[in-house]
Amino acid sequence: MLQRISLSSSPLPPLLNLPDDILITIALLLSIQDILSLKQTCRVLHAFGTTDYLWHRLIEDFGLPLDIPQNVAPNNLSADEVQEAAIKAMRLELNWRKPVSSIKASAKVQGMTQEQCVHMQFLPGGKWLLTVERYHRLLMTRFTTRMSIWSMADLARPYRVLNVELKGTYRASAFCPLKGGSSAILAVGLHETHGDVVEVRTISLDQEWDAFVPYPTMSFTAPTPKRLLLPEHPVPGNKVIQAISIMENTLIVSVAICGSHADVSSHILLATVDSGPLKWVDPKYTHSINLLQARIHKGYLYLFGQNVNTTEVYVYPLPARFRSKRSAFSSIHNGGNDTNFIDLGDCLAKYEHTLPRGLRSLSDFLHVPLTFTSSIPVVMFNVADVRTGGSRSRFVGYIIHFPVYARGLPSKLYSPASSRILCSEDTSQQFVQLGDTGCRMVWLEHDLESGRNRILKFETGGMERGRSQILHGLLLPPQPDLPFVLSACNALAFDEITGRLCLAFYDGSLHALDFA
Repeated sequence: MLQRISLSSSPLPPLLNLPDDILITIALLLSIQDILSLKQTCRVLHAFGTTDYLWHRLIEDFGLPLDIPQNVAPNNLSADEVQEAAIKAMRLELNWRKPVSSIKASAKVQGMTQEQCVHMQFLPGGKWLLTVERYHRLLMTRFTTRMSIWSMADLARPYRVLNVELKGTYRASAFCPLKGGSSAILAVGLHETHGDVVEVRTISLDQEWDAFVPYPTMSFTAPTPKRLLLPEHPVPGNKVIQAISIMENTLIVSVAICGSHADVSSHILLATVDSGPLKWVDPKYTHSINLLQARIHKGYLYLFGQNVNTTEVYVYPLPARFRSKRSAFSSIHNGGNDTNFIDLGDCLAKYEHTLPRGLRSLSDFLHVPLTFTSSIPVVMFNVADVRTGGSRSRFVGYIIHFPVYARGLPSKLYSPASSRILCSEDTSQQFVQLGDTGCRMVWLEHDLESGRNRILKFETGGMERGRSQILHGLLLPPQPDLPFVLSACNALAFDEITGRLCLAFYDGSLHALDFA
């Protein structure tokens, strides 16, 4: 409960004589910037503006991602900690919304090989970076996959805590922090001689480094992986891993089965992180879904897909076996030939949105955030605007905000909000990086005629309550005043919480930029 503040025996202004609950009600009508200003007017308001209860209430409708420890709710932090995180988020927001966002810091990551990065991912908060390289050994016909995890807490002195080489060609991966932040789970899909396989490791993030080494590179022996083979499936064809994610103690593997007659069907494998093995979800739930994406949120499984011009979301209860609270992978387990399917039960809700007349989807991927907040933004590019006239269609991006499922929410009466993302003519949008909550997004725009690249930024939402604000603009020009040119960029990683952007280049170099 909020305690009454009494710092002076002198009479207080009438406003400060009001009961605490009324003062809180008035304060919640103000912005955080107003509260920070009021704290500087007198000792009484300063004390009132530093109470935990006030800041816990203020942050409820803040609307911006906060740089706080993973799995820690803002209500478990002190007022000073919440205030510091809010100020940092607002500073990033102000810089992000400038026509030209200022780069606060930049660094080249030392210790990279000359192999090209094919994938990068930040853990939320931007302090840990996963890099993946496809490596071709000299005088050998096979490819291997080299994976590294870098500490980026001090951008001026990044160092590596894991460097492991895996047999097989990289397919997909997931990098997820465990509770407490001292370790993380790394799951990677590989193509080996006899098919695709998933390897899973628990990685320690507590390694120390020598402060006297200019660019330390700490390569530790990776723990014994848990290998999960893809089980047999009644549908014949080659099984190809398309995506991997880890959510709420559950490993999700999206697989495409390519038949002999060029027919492709989408399927999902689930496994608990502590026991395994991988098991197929009944194909009746996924066989008709194109561009399949799967997410888990608060005990519900969300399936995202597209049917011609209609984007669909199906919500199912997550089976009880996948709700264990354990969070470490156990010993090696080889998948067998068990084809007993997972039955998801009845669909709890279905949401859908059809593109407006004149738009036609040619998208080959749906971008869905890993964490859901007040809504679920789903982004697609390569949407043809056939209303522009002429012999060619103009292509745009498109974003749809679907609701987060709640019991009693009538899905048939819900109309998702949507908007276009304008794209320059004769360009392709590459390396799309949607933030974990979907608040911010960056991507590389490639000009098909000139070959020049530039980095664009996008944001939905903002600091104004009840208003959906859209930002779409330039983040980096084709030739920034930096020691690289964007025409050589071949991969991106982005953390929306801190505004940290990492760029990989064809020569194997890696550069990190901070916008906060």
